[in-house]
Amino acid sequence: MPEEPLTRKEYRRRQAQVAQAAPSTPSPRDLSREAHLQQTKQALEAERTTRLKHRLNWAIGGLSVAIVIVYLILFFVG
Repeated sequence: MPEEPLTRKEYRRRQAQVAQAAPSTPSPRDLSREAHLQQTKQALEAERTTRLKHRLNWAIGGLSVAIVIVYLILFFVG
């Protein structure tokens, strides 16, 4: 015998029972839009932080070299 079609309410109730019976970690497809946006925002912040660290390291290195050059110029000229 074929099953009769379920109403939306019955279908949701059955899906809730199945979800309660076997809880699992949500896949990216199951995440809500807000959670996905928050996850994307955190990834962008981490990427920006990494780039900023890289730039600051280069700036510190450049300033250190410039200080040494100025010191050598003042030492030998003065």
